[in-house]
Amino acid sequence: MLDSVRNETIQERAFDEIIRKFGEIVSQDKTIQTKLSAAIDSGMAKDDWIALYVGLAREQGLAFSAGQMKIAMQEQKQGKDKILPSIVQRWVSLL
Repeated sequence: MLDSVRNETIQERAFDEIIRKFGEIVSQDKTIQTKLSAAIDSGMAKDDWIALYVGLAREQGLAFSAGQMKIAMQEQKQGKDKILPSIVQRWVSLL
């Protein structure tokens, strides 16, 4: 029974690993960093910035939803699982 619950949780939270993978790409890709930073600097709204982040991830072949990104952001703010890299955390804090 516990294995079944654990497997369901892993499947439901598969987006954690995908968001983490994209975070690694963001940490190393100056072009993506520039796009995300410029969006913050231009005063882009939070939901629009999240849509940009999700769209840039899709361009890298990684898919997660805006809702999943919001979950990751909220949990990180609460001190839970840290799946966003520090550079993304800084941008999130500005939104």
